[in-house]
Amino acid sequence: MSLDVETVRAQINRLVESKSFETSEVHRRLLQYLAEKSLTGEAERLKEYTIGLEAFSKPPSYDPKHDSIVRLQVGRLRQKLSAYYQTEANGDPVLVSLPKGAFKLNFEVCAPPEQAQQAAPDSSRRVFLLGVALAVVGLWAIAATIFSVRAARTSAVDPWTTELEALWGPMLQSNRSTVVCLGTPLFVRFPNLGFLRDPKVNDWADIEKADRLTETRKLLGASLGSKDILPSYNFTGAGEASAAFALARLLSTRKKDLRLTRSSIVSWQQIMDEDVIFVGPPKFNLQLQAAAMKQDIVIEPDGIRNLKPRPGEPAYLPDIMVQGKTSEGETHALISRTPGLSGVGELLVIAGNASPDTFAAAEWLTQPLRARELVRRLRNSAGQIPRYFQVVIKVGFKQGIPVESSYVFHHVVDDPKPVRP
Repeated sequence: MSLDVETVRAQINRLVESKSFETSEVHRRLLQYLAEKSLTGEAERLKEYTIGLEAFSKPPSYDPKHDSIVRLQVGRLRQKLSAYYQTEANGDPVLVSLPKGAFKLNFEVCAPPEQAQQAAPDSSRRVFLLGVALAVVGLWAIAATIFSVRAARTSAVDPWTTELEALWGPMLQSNRSTVVCLGTPLFVRFPNLGFLRDPKVNDWADIEKADRLTETRKLLGASLGSKDILPSYNFTGAGEASAAFALARLLSTRKKDLRLTRSSIVSWQQIMDEDVIFVGPPKFNLQLQAAAMKQDIVIEPDGIRNLKPRPGEPAYLPDIMVQGKTSEGETHALISRTPGLSGVGELLVIAGNASPDTFAAAEWLTQPLRARELVRRLRNSAGQIPRYFQVVIKVGFKQGIPVESSYVFHHVVDDPKPVRP
């Protein structure tokens, strides 16, 4: 079956009007632009510079070597297309994809449902193993490139408000480097097969206790020993990647020594010598479990525990997921700014259990309107905000996207006298 132009255009319109694209005018416009170029045969000759001028209204002085907006947004468009076909597509006649390294869209006839069902038994032995990883595969690569926004800092509009200045003052004034540390959960790699993630196991020393590992071995019908599997820390969640992007977009305009790393390779020496922003819960940033941090509020596997509840405050806030929908629920995030190791420098932890809540918490530290409310909540009777604090945020999300968030309560963390190492 061949595809005619009108059928393809109808599919593009279906994508543009979908929930996956409803919140992003940039990606709707980019999709329509690349679709027309692909249909007219011009996409194969497209250059990054041309897309910048025509799709993003860049001036003639635009230089792709110093402004990566095209590469970044094309990568995100590729992810949105994938997300649509995984979550929304229902009987769509056309599969639209964007191969890596290209600007030309591919248009293919979608296989009828009965064909997909016939193919399922042949691949069932791998579905369980690979399905877990597909949701996050490639996100580390996205997060690893987001810091290229620094190249555009000179042409960007200054995003800083008085409230953002107040929240980030200690790190902005510090002469220490700032490191954003992405939490990277443990995956098990089966050579030549794929990856497995067991949410209950985050330390390789405990991997033999993982129920899913036992189930997978049975499913594969193979006696795989410990030497046949390998640890992998190359993935992160969409919420963590989005949070890191938001942080980079803001901080890169003021911190020239801003860097990105991941929890599996960050060293204790780095944590000692630099200001560190941990993105993701302690189960993904194992250093947070070992560090002696002063905390009144902690993240537990299924919610947030208030160790020192004050009058009117809850002792525990459970995370609630919508039954049957792993990407929808109402959870909580915790923002903690505490002294660095030995009382020197700053540690900032932005974390939630569900990934979208981590992104929502980052928005309270990077978006002017959210920052205004947060500062209002934190101000004391003297009109000042504490240097160190913990804030609980409630987050509602759908399809993995935070759609609402609100302040719950906060505690002030005592400011200790620095003890030089």
